[in-house]
Amino acid sequence: MVPIAPDFSVALKSEQAAGTIFMVIKIDGRVRWKVGTFVSGRYHLNVRCPAYITFGSKNNGVSVGENAVKYQLVTRCSVSV
Repeated sequence: MVPIAPDFSVALKSEQAAGTIFMVIKIDGRVRWKVGTFVSGRYHLNVRCPAYITFGSKNNGVSVGENAVKYQLVTRCSVSV
Protein backbone atom coordinates (compact mmCIF):
# COMPACT_ATOMS: atom_id res chain seq x y z
CA MET A 1 0.00 0.00 0.00
CA VAL A 2 1.79 3.07 -1.31
CA PRO A 3 0.00 6.43 -1.26
CA ILE A 4 -0.15 8.24 -4.61
CA ALA A 5 -1.45 11.63 -5.66
CA PRO A 6 -5.11 11.63 -6.78
CA ASP A 7 -4.01 12.99 -10.18
CA PHE A 8 -2.27 9.67 -10.96
CA SER A 9 -5.05 7.34 -9.80
CA VAL A 10 -6.95 7.30 -13.13
CA ALA A 11 -3.82 6.48 -15.15
CA LEU A 12 -2.71 3.87 -12.62
CA LYS A 13 -6.11 2.15 -12.69
CA SER A 14 -6.08 1.94 -16.50
CA GLU A 15 -2.52 0.56 -16.53
CA GLN A 16 -3.42 -1.95 -13.83
CA ALA A 17 -6.45 -3.05 -15.85
CA ALA A 18 -4.17 -3.54 -18.88
CA GLY A 19 -1.90 -5.79 -16.81
CA THR A 20 1.27 -3.67 -17.02
CA ILE A 21 2.57 -0.43 -15.59
CA PHE A 22 5.18 1.74 -17.33
CA MET A 23 8.12 2.69 -15.15
CA VAL A 24 11.54 4.25 -15.63
CA ILE A 25 14.15 2.56 -13.45
CA LYS A 26 16.89 5.01 -12.47
CA ILE A 27 20.25 4.25 -10.86
CA ASP A 28 22.60 7.05 -9.85
CA GLY A 29 25.87 6.34 -8.09
CA ARG A 30 29.62 6.48 -8.03
CA VAL A 31 31.95 3.79 -9.36
CA ARG A 32 35.67 3.15 -8.99
CA TRP A 33 37.78 0.10 -9.61
CA LYS A 34 41.07 -1.43 -8.55
CA VAL A 35 43.64 -3.17 -10.75
CA GLY A 36 46.60 -4.45 -8.74
CA THR A 37 47.73 -1.49 -6.65
CA PHE A 38 46.13 1.10 -8.94
CA VAL A 39 42.82 2.52 -7.68
CA SER A 40 40.89 4.66 -10.16
CA GLY A 41 39.21 7.93 -9.37
CA ARG A 42 35.48 8.07 -8.78
CA TYR A 43 33.17 8.20 -11.77
CA HIS A 44 29.53 9.20 -11.63
CA LEU A 45 27.23 6.49 -13.02
CA ASN A 46 23.80 7.29 -14.49
CA VAL A 47 21.49 4.48 -15.67
CA ARG A 48 17.97 4.93 -17.09
CA CYS A 49 15.87 1.90 -18.10
CA PRO A 50 12.31 2.33 -19.35
CA ALA A 51 10.39 -0.87 -18.56
CA TYR A 52 6.93 -2.36 -18.29
CA ILE A 53 6.25 -4.06 -14.96
CA THR A 54 3.77 -6.87 -15.52
CA PHE A 55 1.01 -8.02 -13.20
CA GLY A 56 -0.06 -11.64 -13.21
CA SER A 57 1.85 -14.24 -15.22
CA LYS A 58 5.51 -14.58 -14.29
CA ASN A 59 6.33 -15.94 -17.74
CA ASN A 60 6.30 -12.44 -19.28
CA GLY A 61 9.31 -10.16 -19.16
CA VAL A 62 12.84 -10.77 -17.93
CA SER A 63 13.69 -12.55 -14.69
CA VAL A 64 15.73 -10.42 -12.29
CA GLY A 65 15.95 -13.00 -9.51
CA GLU A 66 14.09 -15.90 -7.95
CA ASN A 67 11.39 -13.85 -6.21
CA ALA A 68 12.01 -10.50 -7.90
CA VAL A 69 9.83 -8.51 -10.26
CA LYS A 70 10.08 -9.48 -13.90
CA TYR A 71 9.96 -6.71 -16.46
CA GLN A 72 10.07 -6.11 -20.19
CA LEU A 73 12.41 -3.43 -21.48
CA VAL A 74 10.81 -0.85 -23.76
CA THR A 75 14.10 0.26 -25.29
CA ARG A 76 17.73 -0.18 -24.41
CA CYS A 77 18.94 1.27 -21.14
CA SER A 78 21.00 4.44 -21.34
CA VAL A 79 24.19 4.38 -19.30
CA SER A 80 26.57 7.29 -18.86
CA VAL A 81 29.76 7.41 -16.84
